[in-house]
Amino acid sequence: MTVSLPHDAIKYAQTKTFDETTIPQPLLSNHSTKPNSWGLIVIESGQLLYTRIDREPQLLAPENPGVVLPGELHKIAPDGSVRFHIEFYHDPATKDADRDNEEVAL
Repeated sequence: MTVSLPHDAIKYAQTKTFDETTIPQPLLSNHSTKPNSWGLIVIESGQLLYTRIDREPQLLAPENPGVVLPGELHKIAPDGSVRFHIEFYHDPATKDADRDNEEVAL
């Protein structure tokens, strides 16, 4: 099953670029986005293993980003040298009051 961001999703935050030595520890363990936030794992170079709970691991690469569903448990692991960042999006159908507008702190 291919997962994609909602049509007209609105980007509201982005992390800095991480590499295999600077990945924040919480990203290497099971964690989730907020209930109304989508994530997009953008690989700048190299590869990253993306595991969604109860799914087969997915190898992410520059031509194959990873979409994180709202509230879904997942984790990542480097597969050799990698550079990536994570973008966070709102579904435009989400009411403004229900949107997460906080800065991403990693």
